[in-house]
Formats: sequence, C-alpha cells, structure tokens
Amino acid sequence: MNLTSKQRIIFEIICVLGTMLLVKDIADRFNVIGAGSIAMWCGIVVATMFMKKQNITWKDRGLGLPGSTKDGLKSIGIALLVVVVVIAFMAAIVPIVSTVFGVTVPVSSTDKFEFMLGNPLYFAAYLLIVIWVGAAVGEELLMRGFLLNNLMSLFGQRKVGVIAAVVLHAAIFGMLHISQGVPGIIGTGVVAVIFAVVYLFNGRKLFPLIIAHGIINSLSLTAYFLSDGNIT
Repeated sequence: MNLTSKQRIIFEIICVLGTMLLVKDIADRFNVIGAGSIAMWCGIVVATMFMKKQNITWKDRGLGLPGSTKDGLKSIGIALLVVVVVIAFMAAIVPIVSTVFGVTVPVSSTDKFEFMLGNPLYFAAYLLIVIWVGAAVGEELLMRGFLLNNLMSLFGQRKVGVIAAVVLHAAIFGMLHISQGVPGIIGTGVVAVIFAVVYLFNGRKLFPLIIAHGIINSLSLTAYFLSDGNIT
C-alpha cells in the first residue's frame, strides 16, 4: 500500500510514540529505573530507522557540537538564558495553575527517585545516565528533532502550520508528564513551547537546548537529593 507523504508522517509519528509508550508501560510494570529514558531511546531507534529511509540524519535535525569557540559561547549563553526563563516561569506560573485548578503535583511523582536518597553513587549515576543522556539528549532528539520537525512537515512551513506544530508537540510533551498531575502537564507543555521557539529562532540547533534541559533537570534532582526528598 502506497502512502501519501502526510499519511507517512502520521504513520511514523504513531509508530515512534507508540513504541515509546509501550516500552514505558512494560518497564514500569517491572519497576525498571529510568523507564522513561529507556522508552525515549527506543523511540529514537525507531525514528532513526524512518529517517534513514529518507536520507535524513540527526545532524540535519540540529544535533552537533558548536563549530567554533564563539559558537560554543553563544550556545552556552542561550542555554543559560533558557534555564533562567524556564525556572522563572515554573516558579511563577505553576503555583497559579495549582491554585486555579485546585490541584498539586502528586507526591507519588517523585517515588521513582527515592532509591537514590542517602546514596551519592546512585545519585551521580542517575544524573549522568538518565538525566543527561536519557532526558536531556533523548528528549531533545525525539521531541524537537523528530516530532516537531515532522509535525511542521505535516502542517506546512507557513506561520499557521508552524504554530500548530509547536502547540501539538507541546501538548504531547506535556501529556508525557501526566504523572506530575495538571500542574506538571501544563508546566512542561509551556516549557516545550519555549524550547521549540528557541530551536526555531536559533537555526534549529539542539546543542543549547540539550545543555539547558540537562541543567534544569540536574538542578531539580540535586535539590531533591540534598533536601532528602523534601524539595520536589
């Protein structure tokens, strides 16, 4: 059966996200540490297979190191700016969302991190493997590199199409954080919009976003670890 280009894009997105959700569900049933990151990278493997058929590489989607010291400093500067904006947003908006909807982030959302409390070795390993490799690199590849670009191909490159792609990709990203409740869904959804805007206006480069993503998650996990689980 021959698919049109739009049908192919939809099929690929469904396959990639479906693979990720299936692996996540199986890993969760066995209480696998870093289930989300494992699922994310399984999705990336499937996405890579689809991209290879079209002669598209991850470099084409923005994966790569800065080409010069100047570019590197610029990327770090952008990353730090994104970190400040995201932290300010989360600090200001999430409490408002919680008040308006009368909900809070479920306490159970941090249960998966309890194993590392009091154990610096577990904390360091999780920080490196799951937070940086799994989340920072993995989520940026899959969410911005694959999903956002495919949605823009689906909706078109005009302003309306790009906006639709950004919004839908953010909604999907937010729903992937459903364990964090309504505040988490809305918060991460808006963060995805911020990341998408930076990605598009900065020449579709993933490096600054990977750095920003890693720093943000590292700060959150470090606060949780140092407070013995009291700061979530």
